[in-house]
Amino acid sequence: MTLAQARKRSNRVSLMRLGFTAAAAISAGVMVGHLAANAVSASPGSIEKLSSDEVVTMVNPRFTGRDVAGQAFVITADTAQRRQGGGEKIDLTNPKMVIEDGTEIEAPSGLYDQDEQTLSLFEDVRLVDSKGYKFRSTSAKMFVEESRVQGIDPLSGSGPLGDVRCDNFEIVDDGDRVRCSGNVQMTIFPGGRDNEEIDADE
Repeated sequence: MTLAQARKRSNRVSLMRLGFTAAAAISAGVMVGHLAANAVSASPGSIEKLSSDEVVTMVNPRFTGRDVAGQAFVITADTAQRRQGGGEKIDLTNPKMVIEDGTEIEAPSGLYDQDEQTLSLFEDVRLVDSKGYKFRSTSAKMFVEESRVQGIDPLSGSGPLGDVRCDNFEIVDDGDRVRCSGNVQMTIFPGGRDNEEIDADE
């Protein structure tokens, strides 16, 4: 091979290398551009967001606090949904409130207002206090921090000292007193229910 041919071949190889480099650069540019385009199309505008009409559901929520007497309470539920535009109002499924003294109150549905610290219960409300009294109603409103329960629907209850039924009720003083009004029917066992049942059997 002559010197001229060698130079000619060297120039041809250099041109080929330059062509390959340019092609690689163009390919990389196309790839980067494609990725950039995808990144732009997947920017925050296309990320899935919750609309104002959608509701976030919490599973097995738990709320804790203390009442005015310093007793701790716990409110649990199967699910909780914060109401849209409703401040701190939370709809509960199967809510249950347990107070430190052993009092329990539950219902199939309820509404917990964190601002007002109230728990409204609906449908089949069941309350059992630490003294063994059991009450049932179709609705009740608990003023959590005051340890007070208020109801405008009929109440039926039974316990160690007797039975009661009325149209409206209020349970105050940590369950020590029950105020009833409207068609009140009450049966009292002076010696206690157990003694009354023994006397009846005799």
